[in-house]
Amino acid sequence: MPVPTDGCDETTSLAETVGIARDRIEELRTSDGEFVVACRDSGVQPEPVTDARFESYDDAERACAVARRYREAMRELDPALTRHELVVSAVEEGAVEVACVREATDQRRANGLPHARQTVTLAGNGNDEWLRVENGTVVHFTGPDSLLDDEFVTRQLDSKLSEDA
Repeated sequence: MPVPTDGCDETTSLAETVGIARDRIEELRTSDGEFVVACRDSGVQPEPVTDARFESYDDAERACAVARRYREAMRELDPALTRHELVVSAVEEGAVEVACVREATDQRRANGLPHARQTVTLAGNGNDEWLRVENGTVVHFTGPDSLLDDEFVTRQLDSKLSEDA
């Protein structure tokens, strides 16, 4: 199926490509659509499709093509821009649930403070428990709006592993 023109071609400048892409995605997005454009491997919705939803698969496919062109243009300005294999996927609400429980124990730390036990359980979509961690390093893989990038998660892990528990 041919992708409709998005107003960009080989003669369009980088600034024009970026502006046209943002405008086109804004035209296609809806507040409660059932499709998103995201990285196939990580689920990240990078700029210019961050938090964007689309009413139909066709609209999301158009936005995906425009977002790819946008990211190619941005990569010419910043070759280190993170690469994402963008694909269209259906929205999955509440796919993962996290439950954290902190309990006091009878033990004391060297500094006299009570020792606690923390248990974190990940579960999702009624598929039982995925992972249970007790007194382990807990990091957050999602922020308020989307998955966190690898660098941020690495910093969390590095800081948590170096803490004295």
